[in-house]
Amino acid sequence: MKLIILVVAAATLLTGCLKTRTDVRENEQRQVMQQQVVTLQKTNADASGRVADLEEQMRELNGRVDVVENKLGQSHSGVESALKSSQQQNQDLSGKVAIMQEALTTMEKQIYALNAEVNALRAEKAAAQAEKSAKQAKRDAFEAAQDFFAKKDWKQSILNYQKYRDENPKGPKFADATYKIGVSFQELGMKDEAKTFYDEVVSKFPKSEEARRAKIRLKGLKK
Repeated sequence: MKLIILVVAAATLLTGCLKTRTDVRENEQRQVMQQQVVTLQKTNADASGRVADLEEQMRELNGRVDVVENKLGQSHSGVESALKSSQQQNQDLSGKVAIMQEALTTMEKQIYALNAEVNALRAEKAAAQAEKSAKQAKRDAFEAAQDFFAKKDWKQSILNYQKYRDENPKGPKFADATYKIGVSFQELGMKDEAKTFYDEVVSKFPKSEEARRAKIRLKGLKK
C-alpha cells in the first residue's frame, strides 16, 4: 500500500515537473514571439515613417518640379516671343538691306554714268585746249615773226615765219610768210635764198598780192 502511495506521489510529482517545464518552454516561446512581434511592429513603424518621409520628399520634389515647369513654361513663352520678335526684326532688316542695296546699285550706275560723262567732258576739253594751244602757237609764231620783221631782226623773223609754215602748210598766211622770208634773206644779202622763196610764192600763189610783189623783188635781184 505504501508502495502504491509512493508511486502515485512520484507520478504526481513527475507530472507536475513535466507541466512546469512545458509551461516554461511555452512562456519562453511566447516571449520570443512577442519580441519578434515587437521587432516587426517597430520595423513596420520605421518603414512607415520612412515611407511617410519619402512621400513628403516626393511631394516637395513634385512641388519644385511644378515650379520649375511653370518657370520653364514662362521662359519658353518668353523665348518664343523673343524669337518671333527677332525673326520679325530680321525680316524688317533684310527688307531694309535689300532696299539699300537696290539704292546703292542705282547710285553706282549713276556714278558710273557721271564719271563717263566727266571723262568725256575732260577729253573734249583737253582736245579743245590742245587745238586752242596749237592755234595759239601757230598764231603766236606768225605774230612773233611779224614783230621781228618790223624790228628788222631778219634771222628771228625767218625762223618764226618758217615755224608758221611748218605748222600751217595750208594756212591763210602761208604766202605772206613765204614772201617775207624771201625779203628777210634779201635784207641779209643772201640773194639766192631770197630768190628761192620769191619763186615759190610766184609758182604757188600766182594771182596773189605776194606773188606780184615777189616778181618785183625778183626783177630787182637781176640788176
